Amino acid sequence: MTDKLDIAGQIAELVKLQEIDSDIFKLKAEKEQKPIEIQELKDSLAQKQSGMQQAEDDLKNLQLKHKEKEVDLGTKEGEVKKLQTQLYQLKTNKEYSTMLQEIERHNADNSLLEEEIIKLMDEIDAASGKVAEEKKKFEEESKKVDAGIKVIEARIKEIEESVAGLKKKREALTPSIGQKVLKDYERILEGRNGLALVEVINDACGGCYINLPPQVINEVRMKDKVTYCESCWRMLYIRDESKEA
Repeated sequence: MTDKLDIAGQIAELVKLQEIDSDIFKLKAEKEQKPIEIQELKDSLAQKQSGMQQAEDDLKNLQLKHKEKEVDLGTKEGEVKKLQTQLYQLKTNKEYSTMLQEIERHNADNSLLEEEIIKLMDEIDAASGKVAEEKKKFEEESKKVDAGIKVIEARIKEIEESVAGLKKKREALTPSIGQKVLKDYERILEGRNGLALVEVINDACGGCYINLPPQVINEVRMKDKVTYCESCWRMLYIRDESKEA
């Protein structure tokens, strides 16, 4: 009878311990996700930064093209002036006519360049607006990310404090559990994702949900020994119906 009462007491203590360990496992699992959440925020910010950088690069390219076109126009206008100077030095009508045609071709080219320059100026204005828009988006995202990271870091601190408190409760509870039982429990706990002791519900294991043989269920009820699920090898217990009634 003493052994039976001892096992019943051990199981009762293990139930308390499992509740603590389940909370610890959940908190640790949550904490492990926090660096991923922080990285996702940073990736989001990097995308906004990339958009801003692309807008700035596009603007610089347009400004460079605009400068090149203005240089080309200046060069061609200089050529026209040079031709116009030479025009009055020609002696024959044929030479004069040929030179006029050359000047007209240059002027036509210059007109096209002027149109391209005007178009580029419009594109530069639009690109400048895009840069301002992307900068605003980046600044807003940066503030959002900073605030998000602070919230996550605060939660990490909360988790660490909660886990520390639960570990103190655990330390106070484990001395009341036999060393062999505790060793088996912790071995299973490590290999079964923080769940070593499960309740038998509707004649099934609360860990793997496999239906248990009647003999196993009777052994759990008898509490003469620690009983294990033959499928997942977790420890089994049945809630005391008399206490709940």
